[in-house]
Amino acid sequence: MEQLLADINAVSGVLGSFVADAGGTVVARALSPTFEESDFQLAARTLLQTVEGLETTKRRRVHELDIVFRDSRMLVKNLRPGCLYVVCARNINVPLLDLTANVAARKLAEMLKEVRPTPPGGPPAARKRPATLDEAKRPTDPFALLVATGQEVVDAAAKRAVLVRLLGGTAVKAICPSAVDITLPPENLDLDLAVYGRQRKQLDEVTAALGYEPYRRFNALHGHRRLKYSQPDQGVSLDVFVDTFHMCHQLRFENRLEKGELTLPTADLLLSKLQIVQMSEKDLRDIYALLCDHDLGYVGDVEEVDADYVASICSDDWGWYKTVTMNINKSMELADEFLSQERKQTVVSRALRLGGIIEAAPKSLRWQARARIGEARRWYDLPEE
Repeated sequence: MEQLLADINAVSGVLGSFVADAGGTVVARALSPTFEESDFQLAARTLLQTVEGLETTKRRRVHELDIVFRDSRMLVKNLRPGCLYVVCARNINVPLLDLTANVAARKLAEMLKEVRPTPPGGPPAARKRPATLDEAKRPTDPFALLVATGQEVVDAAAKRAVLVRLLGGTAVKAICPSAVDITLPPENLDLDLAVYGRQRKQLDEVTAALGYEPYRRFNALHGHRRLKYSQPDQGVSLDVFVDTFHMCHQLRFENRLEKGELTLPTADLLLSKLQIVQMSEKDLRDIYALLCDHDLGYVGDVEEVDADYVASICSDDWGWYKTVTMNINKSMELADEFLSQERKQTVVSRALRLGGIIEAAPKSLRWQARARIGEARRWYDLPEE
């Protein structure tokens, strides 16, 4: 690591650099003696918490921060795990610095995956890490690894009567054979889970038994709606949503976790993607995989898309209706770019039928009142807020 930091420091205008792990502990530094260790250690942890907080509110990855002071600036590169910090002159040529810093950041990120981090809030009591996935049977494919890890967490939770279910891209891959061809590979080993708030304490026991370490400060601040855990030895992180998955709209888990075995019901997974106003290619491909492998079902159907449940959500809330129907239309318009002709026919047919069921469902008085306002007022939340 020190050599990579030396390469960064060689760029004109750089005053020093250092690296912190996922717990905010400085693991490598190349700074002049004028810098107090206590100061840059505090800066490392504070800025790491800032990055985590921004990711929580934005619901997307924060790649870097550029903090400008009166006479200097600090560039923070999110290594996931950990961060690279570069202290430099205020007027430094940032694009020139990025040429070196971005290359170093990629290498440092790989190195940090081999470093066991100190969790925020201090190191846990020493304990022998329990065995999890059999190393001989540990999948090398990230798709398979995340699904297998998710199954392990769900099974361990069930033994303690804790309801945990997969959501997000891993859940899609777990129930959609076509996901291998349609969806994008994961950027990292992050596993999204759903849990009820009343079982938060029991979840801590489950994750501890599996060798996961909590992000103590983060969980203390945001635990009423989101929890994070990491398992450095496996390189897997858990991102746990409590009671609600909130992006542009709120998808509530109440009475839904009991209906699935490994993942949330298929309808909930589809709604979690259709609720995003500014969909990414990843979200769109996940929608295609769900509709390609799962036909429309009706009341109580868990394996297929419970069209009645989707329609009930959209018929009670005009905002949900607007976003979901908008994205259904978008998915049909863009199908040619991502799907074979056979798959396109399947997806478009099911999307059309789902849209028709939503339109035909009786609308609530609340829906009708909000519909009169229409797009004159924003009907969705921004992930940045």
